[in-house]
Amino acid sequence: MVVGVIVPFVFGGDAYTDGLLNQVLINAILAFGFYWCFSLGGQFTFGVFAMYACGAYVSVWGSKHLPGGFWAGFLLAVLVTALIGAATRLVFYRLGPIFFAIATMAVGGLMLIVFREWTSLTGGYYGVGSFPKPDVFGFTLNTLQLRYFLMLGILGLLLAATIAVIRSSSMRDLVFTRDRRFVAATTGVRTTWVLLVAFIVGSAIQGAAGSLYAHNSSYFSLEAFDISISLNVLLMVLLGGVRSIYGPLIGAALLILLPEFLRDYQKYSDLIYAGVVLAIVVLFPDGIAGIRGIAQGWLRARRR
Repeated sequence: MVVGVIVPFVFGGDAYTDGLLNQVLINAILAFGFYWCFSLGGQFTFGVFAMYACGAYVSVWGSKHLPGGFWAGFLLAVLVTALIGAATRLVFYRLGPIFFAIATMAVGGLMLIVFREWTSLTGGYYGVGSFPKPDVFGFTLNTLQLRYFLMLGILGLLLAATIAVIRSSSMRDLVFTRDRRFVAATTGVRTTWVLLVAFIVGSAIQGAAGSLYAHNSSYFSLEAFDISISLNVLLMVLLGGVRSIYGPLIGAALLILLPEFLRDYQKYSDLIYAGVVLAIVVLFPDGIAGIRGIAQGWLRARRR
């Protein structure tokens, strides 16, 4: 987190760079929601894009119509996406992993249809704008750099809370259920409850990311949300490290910033980008976060 505080002062300063840094944090929070569903809960979902959109639209509505402005909208987005996540998990609880993933994609598609037709809420493809910017203790965060620190703080709280869960006895039940669901049920673990909580938390975090995306923008429309978001989030977690709590942050930074570093090589940028992604997948099965473990193993082997 200390590095995160320093980054905007070293690399930021202009609107374009600050916007990129903010997008890294938004994507990291979104990927962190998927990490809760998939890495911790073992539940693959294609519905990330819909939760992201829902968080954005609900947050904007709440900030306009509820006392409390941005924070009211933010909390409402978290609550609504958590409820949708709970309903999705409960309705499709008996489905296997593959069919559940397909079901989440179908639910996401239905949600986008609802958003397209519910123009009083979303503006349809015309989009929405003119909504309150985030504020802290009455101080409006009216610059990209100020909003960066808000997002960094929220990401820090999510990391701290997740680390606390990982270090608690609850993690044992979570891992047991994720890896041996039916065996865990025979030992008295409430597998339904464990999976439900993991999916609810992941969905709520995805809604929070949508809220931050909306209020970091001056305008957005339905075209900003499609299934490619879910695929990108999956790639972020895989490249960063499925089993590492820092994997989503590493993956988000890689996918957002790598194309920027390749701007001077536009002719070969797609080839280089694909090559880097392929090299990471092949050489580091545990993602970039797993490089440390590989290096430690190599050093131990050398000492012997």
